[in-house]
Amino acid sequence: MPTFTPLPGDIVGAPPYRGVGCLTQVLFLKGDLAAQQRFCDLALNGPAGGGLTFRAVTDMVLVTGIYADSMGSMNDADRDKGMMQEWDVGFWTAVRGGRPGDEDNWQSYWLPSFLFVDSAAAMAAGREVFGYPKTAATFQDRGQDHDDPSATLVVQHFPRYGPGERPVVEPLVRVTLDDPGAHAPSPLQSIEAAWDIVKGVAPIHFGFPMPPLPGLGMPQVMLRQARDAVAISEDPVSPASLQEILLVTPTPVAIRGVGPLRSPAVVEITPSASHPIMQTLGLGASQVAELGFWVEQDFEVGAAVRLA
Repeated sequence: MPTFTPLPGDIVGAPPYRGVGCLTQVLFLKGDLAAQQRFCDLALNGPAGGGLTFRAVTDMVLVTGIYADSMGSMNDADRDKGMMQEWDVGFWTAVRGGRPGDEDNWQSYWLPSFLFVDSAAAMAAGREVFGYPKTAATFQDRGQDHDDPSATLVVQHFPRYGPGERPVVEPLVRVTLDDPGAHAPSPLQSIEAAWDIVKGVAPIHFGFPMPPLPGLGMPQVMLRQARDAVAISEDPVSPASLQEILLVTPTPVAIRGVGPLRSPAVVEITPSASHPIMQTLGLGASQVAELGFWVEQDFEVGAAVRLA
């Protein structure tokens, strides 16, 4: 492999990364299993070329809001690039997969479909290094309390495609509390109920009695690719100069608190041709979250594993 050449203006630090003072808010929405399987086929099974097979395992969609006070590279070569705030909202599908015919040894993963970040460095590092499908967004009306998942994501997107169409800048995803004064359910009941939906997918071991949770300590599988700039094709199927399926597993290094989110939380999604969240995951334009909880933690992201 060639040696990576750092150039002036490169704001992307090398892994490993550490996030400090991170609040993770988790919501579950009822989506459509068939729609999520179609996305899984598109993002994983097609590129794997038969070498690996992945299956969506539930119609529930995981929605995460991740708010890190400080995020930066721990790599000795890039520590001097400093730390910055990083806010991130993402949509995830639970999948299981592995080699065909070896289903007893298949593993469970989370597959990201849409991720929105407020930091240019976070978007560049996520896409360039790991292949996360990140999009720049402006965050508005974020809740001030750990148990308030409220947030509005303002995104430049295309409501429709066409030769003369132009993008608009408007709210694409909005999370609000249907009753801001509502009390959260019992923490134990909420967390256990959430875990029952996706039991066996990426448990976190806290080191003290606590139901395991799907949080940042979860294996994430994604397609990393780059278009070929030389062999350009007018066909819908165009060549790639790079294509691989990677496994990335952010892990918590300190857990400071956990609890339920206030409910009911309502997630509203704007129709979009460039960011078709509803069609991709089988979600409605406005849905009440089934369950929700928060975790306060520090986490690290190390090297990826190449699966295919």
